Amino acid sequence: MALPVFDYFAPKSIEEACAALASNPDGAKLLAGGQSILRVMKFRIMAPELLVDVKAIPGLRYIEGDADTLRIGATATQSDVLRNDVVRKEFPLLAEAIARIATTAVRNTATIVGNICVGHTASDPSAALLALDAELVVVSLEGERILPISEFFVGHMSTSLDAAELVREVRIRRRNDKPGMAYLAHAGRAAMETPLVAAGAIVSTRNGICSSATIALAGADETPVRISRAEEALIGCKLDDVAILKAAAIAAEDCSPDTDVYASGEYRRRLVGVYVRDALRAAASRVA
Repeated sequence: MALPVFDYFAPKSIEEACAALASNPDGAKLLAGGQSILRVMKFRIMAPELLVDVKAIPGLRYIEGDADTLRIGATATQSDVLRNDVVRKEFPLLAEAIARIATTAVRNTATIVGNICVGHTASDPSAALLALDAELVVVSLEGERILPISEFFVGHMSTSLDAAELVREVRIRRRNDKPGMAYLAHAGRAAMETPLVAAGAIVSTRNGICSSATIALAGADETPVRISRAEEALIGCKLDDVAILKAAAIAAEDCSPDTDVYASGEYRRRLVGVYVRDALRAAASRVA
């Protein structure tokens, strides 16, 4: 299907990009890698009048870190992130989420930031970053602000970004407690499909007892979501199948999946129970 007609602008600075967005607050959208937004444009889910391409802005393609934080720039590709040693070693959940996206050719162009900014409820990076409690550095002509990713998604294909704002950087806190992490997703047979349901799990233990737990879902609600009641059910318990199956049942009960042409809400709810169970089992097996 052909793309709708649109204007195109390639700014040379963040300020130029923000000014372009401000000049057309109702019709302008950002383009980073293009793999997510161009796809939804083909299906007429979005039809922006202007695409503001940030790829030519210098200094945004990076993955850097210090002792406390890993930082991913707006135009770092998914392949850049997947190849990064810190990501593979300390954040395997994120690496697993990215590895299942489409194909290598797509990941060589697509970006993490571009993917999450489309706001798709079943985005792999969105669920992984939500599990990791990531923060976003959001910039505009007025300055910058730090936005927890838990406050970023407000609806399907909708985020809390103002019309003239863009995400400059993703920040992930590096942990000292050596948790176990896992990300699992259920999708159809086509390589380009987003998951019907995906689950990211992070658990830590102290003396064999769960001291912290995170469960994030994609495709199970209007936005990527954390399942706090299931997380709380694990705290203070040994991470055996009794505790894991209880948490998985709570996750299936507390999610609110929609019915669409791909699957019914009830089928997605059953998948949530299965994938939360399996993600927790995998994460528990990886605790250092």
